[in-house]
Amino acid sequence: MKCIGNIYSNQINKGDLPLRYKFLLHVLIQCISNRRAGYDMAGNDLIGLMVALVLNKPFIISKYIFTNIKENMTRTGSRITWNKFWMYPRFLQMIMNVQHPNLPKADNDILKIEPMILQSLRIIKSLAAKRY
Repeated sequence: MKCIGNIYSNQINKGDLPLRYKFLLHVLIQCISNRRAGYDMAGNDLIGLMVALVLNKPFIISKYIFTNIKENMTRTGSRITWNKFWMYPRFLQMIMNVQHPNLPKADNDILKIEPMILQSLRIIKSLAAKRY
């Protein structure tokens, strides 16, 4: 991974990374970061998660998520206080599903996730080939 910015600061700008790592960092910031604005910078803990993913190293993601939930709960000066408990709802739902496996579920409330089909992968591959 090549970074052209200051790696010794507390945050790294995703614009300082090569394109493939910039996209990965963008996805991580959007999906599991507790940021509410300024989606160009990532903290050292999120960079550590990204490096662990790229290098296939172990990383305790539940600790990262619980730390972010704790920071969100104790954050002062927040204008929007009513949504503090709604951070990482899917992660919390997974915990509740393990602790209470027999909770009733509505059939129309289940999200079915299908893996990418071969045709989708070919389209993505052709788009990537056109870029380079």
